Amino acid sequence: MPDDPGVAELADLLEEAAGTFHDETAFRAKAELMSGVAHLRAADRLGGLLPAVTLWHLHQTLQRADAARGA
Repeated sequence: MPDDPGVAELADLLEEAAGTFHDETAFRAKAELMSGVAHLRAADRLGGLLPAVTLWHLHQTLQRADAARGA
């Protein structure tokens, strides 16, 4: 494991861990891990935009919550 892994390195480590599941009983666990890998890779692609995108989504959620309370 790197001393200070970035998002891409964490995705690689998680993907490696998911690769250890080979039987049918672990299918759901592997799918969950691969979903995490996809999210980490998406966050890595966003790079410096991630905080801005997160704040935009938070703002939209708060607006919808306010509108739902008012209805």
